[in-house]
Amino acid sequence: MTRRSRKTQRGGFTLVEVLVSLMILSVGTVALAALLLRSARQATAASALVYQNAALTTEVGRLSPLPFDQLVAGNTCINVTTGLFLHQRCVAIADLSAKSRRVTVTVTPTGATQLVAQSTSFERSIAGTSNGTNPLNTP
Repeated sequence: MTRRSRKTQRGGFTLVEVLVSLMILSVGTVALAALLLRSARQATAASALVYQNAALTTEVGRLSPLPFDQLVAGNTCINVTTGLFLHQRCVAIADLSAKSRRVTVTVTPTGATQLVAQSTSFERSIAGTSNGTNPLNTP
């Protein structure tokens, strides 16, 4: 009996092809992981900036409606150590003249963040003339 040699064709992948495809897949996964980490950091920074702006706006909103006489010249600082945004909030009120004051609000983040201090200021003045009457109410 003679044996016939038949060439058998087997389907499938070789070990080298599998290793190359796994290497390409792992490089793509590492690149996507780095992109995900970067976008998570940017989202955290954007969220911290929103909290900082909210703290600044809240303090300005609290001080704006106060009567002129209650805005006493000086500096005050408050450390906020609870909540989602740890920060120091400082208010400086300066007399520009007898009838005008500048209010400056500064919010400085104290937590582990890349944000810098932000500040805003507005001026308040008292209405009226030197004799105590309002010039808009003249007949």
